[in-house]
Amino acid sequence: MFKYKGLKVTEGDADLPKTRKELLKTVVRDDFYLLAELSVLMFLFSIPLALGFVWEILALTGTPNGEASNVFSIAFYMGLIEIPLFGIRYVGRYAAFAVMKKRVHNEAGYIKEIFFEGLKKGGLRGFLIGCVLGSIVFVWQIASIYVVAFNSNTWIKGLGIGTTTLIFMIAYAAVEYFLSTDNFYELKFTGALKNGLSFAMMHFPLSGLYFLATMGIPFILTFISTWSLIGIAAVFALWGDGFTVLVVTLYSHALFDRYINSVYYTDYINKGLSAEKPSDEKEKKNG
Repeated sequence: MFKYKGLKVTEGDADLPKTRKELLKTVVRDDFYLLAELSVLMFLFSIPLALGFVWEILALTGTPNGEASNVFSIAFYMGLIEIPLFGIRYVGRYAAFAVMKKRVHNEAGYIKEIFFEGLKKGGLRGFLIGCVLGSIVFVWQIASIYVVAFNSNTWIKGLGIGTTTLIFMIAYAAVEYFLSTDNFYELKFTGALKNGLSFAMMHFPLSGLYFLATMGIPFILTFISTWSLIGIAAVFALWGDGFTVLVVTLYSHALFDRYINSVYYTDYINKGLSAEKPSDEKEKKNG
């Protein structure tokens, strides 16, 4: 398995990236294999959920004349089935965050070993948080279908879909923050979830942008082109999912430094970055 060939873990090592933007570029440039392997591992845990979605789509397309009551029933029962399938997907995603934390902290190790350590340590938590998100998706799905199929008032339709989508958006971002938080700190499940929800709401514009990029666009593609959906799904399965873990990890760690580490864990501030900042470099050159 791939072993990190990153920089030596030395205090004040000037060769380390000086900012998280630089670290993002470094990982994308030098650790393609890491992002690809994490994506494939997460894809394996996502197969049951993907099959559940395919089964639901086939059932819905086979509904005679798209009768509303039949569509609602299929979506309702398939949505219930998919809740634990979300749990299975997030078992793998939880472990992927454990690997990425090691990478951005510049700590050596093998992907396979760290990934399975993450499964052992937080697999249950990953399953539970996945089920939480699956439950939100279930509510969003059946509520949206209900207001569209059984209500003729345009305002009620818009309000219902808008409200449930907003809840889904915040919950989706909160779960991502949870995964990073729970791998960084020793917290109770509810404590990590509370922090994740706080970050999602405090930085709502970015939460919305992330939701649009990772969930909204694929959803829109389902109505445009099957092949384009398959294409973007392949990109995520082979590399993109690992990239999303990297982005969320780096951004959430910056928030941890700002809101938590600066007060309670000062030793963790800028963990994995060079102690020598760009301003220090300029001073040396000018001197």
